[in-house]
Amino acid sequence: MKYAVTSSEMKIYDRNTSEYFGVPSQVLMERASLKTTEHILKWIKTRNCDRKYKALVVCGVGNNGGDGACIARLLKLQGILVNICIVGDYTRCSDLLLKQLDILGKYGTKTDTFSNIRDNKSSFEWDIIVDAMFGIGLSRPVTGDYADAVDYINSCKKDKGGDVLVVSVDIPSGINADNGLVCQKAVNADVTVTFNHAKIGQLLYPGYEYTGKLIIEDAGITNESFLDKEPRAFYYDEDIRSLLPLRKADANKGTYGKVLLMAGSENISGACILAAKALFKAGAGMVRIFTAAENAEVIKETLPEAMLETYSSKSDIENKLDMLFDWSSAAVLGPGIGMSETAKYLVKKTISGYSKDLVLDADAINLVADSDELKGLLSNFARSGKRLILTPHLGEFSRLFGKSISECKLGILSFPKELAETLHCTVVCKDARTIVADSNEKKIYINMSGNDGMATAGSGDVLSGVMGALLSYKLSSFMTATLGVYLHGLAGDEAAYNLGKSAMTASDIADYVGNLLK
Repeated sequence: MKYAVTSSEMKIYDRNTSEYFGVPSQVLMERASLKTTEHILKWIKTRNCDRKYKALVVCGVGNNGGDGACIARLLKLQGILVNICIVGDYTRCSDLLLKQLDILGKYGTKTDTFSNIRDNKSSFEWDIIVDAMFGIGLSRPVTGDYADAVDYINSCKKDKGGDVLVVSVDIPSGINADNGLVCQKAVNADVTVTFNHAKIGQLLYPGYEYTGKLIIEDAGITNESFLDKEPRAFYYDEDIRSLLPLRKADANKGTYGKVLLMAGSENISGACILAAKALFKAGAGMVRIFTAAENAEVIKETLPEAMLETYSSKSDIENKLDMLFDWSSAAVLGPGIGMSETAKYLVKKTISGYSKDLVLDADAINLVADSDELKGLLSNFARSGKRLILTPHLGEFSRLFGKSISECKLGILSFPKELAETLHCTVVCKDARTIVADSNEKKIYINMSGNDGMATAGSGDVLSGVMGALLSYKLSSFMTATLGVYLHGLAGDEAAYNLGKSAMTASDIADYVGNLLK
């Protein structure tokens, strides 16, 4: 597990390191600059060229500019030809920046203005550009000379292509560190060297695309600087097998869950098949499918491992559902059930009468969103301690939450938590970066696995199956959801690597879920 921090959280940890633990800010700046310089030198080494390299260091007037001035000195001492310029009002330079510029001047490097660089230097002049204009505190639009400097850096990169390295210090200038939004315009970095913890805006889109390769380095701000106030957001980047409990050697088929899958409808069988396949691949011991009678033959042919019950009317649901509820240890409801009155009846019977853990997905979520009665029943579901996981994509989340998709996209870090608290459940809001929030947890999870090749029909059905299988581990619903999302994304990454993003299918994702759990 790794933390992702907001700008205010990181500033507090920085201040705690200096004021509480007594590590001088100038020491932290030197360490951060050394780490950044090391990566620039590694890049130069890969070029295998004996000529002198030319670097432009573009500094703002704050402490991020101080990092830039320190980097300029370290690069100069390694034999690199360095130009440094200040963007903004020189009279407003921070004390740390002025100190670094004074040291740099004593080593023989004069500070220039950005306007002089822009007017007198070709975009082809530079091999390396260090972006040290804005740190993690920026939220206002980038305008004036700063906007011109962003344009200049980006034009240099465009003109020279792979022959120039653009390195951003801590975060690309122009990216909001808290949400990844572009503050009107931003530097398009090849590499961003950030310190101690990823910033949330580097993980979310579109900030992720401007960040380039994200390198997290230790600048001396340790977890002790939290002073018992841990960051709110986290993500995984480790082997999924290290996060899941070991399977028991003396287990039987009932040990790892008897999962009831209520999926599919008269004209839809694929969602049911994909979710069931994922249930088996993710380790469910037994799977019993409850689906429309029209799906019986294809399911028998495709999934011989699954038990099957069918319905063709509300009376069939009434007669069979209690037996299925008693048999199961957990249930998945929603993939491909449609929006008919029969489907609505199935949802109502389940959320009002089921007494075990439940994953609610797809059409079941849309049916709840359209019915105040179902919303009321769902809000009562988890009050007795049952685990309830909702897995809406952004459009489904929008309908359930009652705001537009654009509003929900802007509020993706806070709205899932609000919905989770309203419904007393765990909410998995699926988007380019999936967010998991829980009514009983202060933390939120940002999923970093997965890729755009997973934007394919049935991918969400696979996720619901994975969630249903992982319920057997008896982890909290929040942990079950975070691990399910992470595993699903990792499987998508494996499928993309081996098959290509364009060619991969949801069925491939399910297959690679099984491969990852070997």
